[in-house]
Amino acid sequence: MEDHELVRRAQAGDARAFTTLVRHHERSLYATAYAITRSQWDAADAVQDALADAYAGIRSLRDPDRFGAWVSRIVVNECNTLLRKRVRVVPMEEPPEPQAFVWDGPEDGLDLMRAVHGLSPDHREVVALRYFRDMKLGEIAEVLGCPTGTVKSRLNRAVASLEAAMCPRTEEEVSR
Repeated sequence: MEDHELVRRAQAGDARAFTTLVRHHERSLYATAYAITRSQWDAADAVQDALADAYAGIRSLRDPDRFGAWVSRIVVNECNTLLRKRVRVVPMEEPPEPQAFVWDGPEDGLDLMRAVHGLSPDHREVVALRYFRDMKLGEIAEVLGCPTGTVKSRLNRAVASLEAAMCPRTEEEVSR
């Protein structure tokens, strides 16, 4: 069943339809939140809070075809709220990462996530939305509330930084 039909059902009060929507989007939402927050704990919290907000506000979504962008915006907002709170908290010791959210992708995916975590917050957001949520540039601009040109430049700079981090040049290549 298509997302827009599931949204209509969820708006009519069908909790199972919302659960199915969540299942369609949860992995990419989590990957997006993890890329932004750089913490499995915070990513899980952000997605959980965002989905609770989405469930409570599903009737306010005017265009059922825009569910992906709408819920992505909620996740990004939750991540940014967590990051603002994190600045004020001084942890005494880093808690262990939860075992329930262990990366189950290919081995080189770990290197990619480390490289994504090394990006600035603005660059992490655009990379996460483009590659983990598979959003188009215009959708990302709408979600982030900035011009499409800004999204393009952030994405280009982020990809260049990722390339440099993932494929460091040897001295021989640099001297050519």
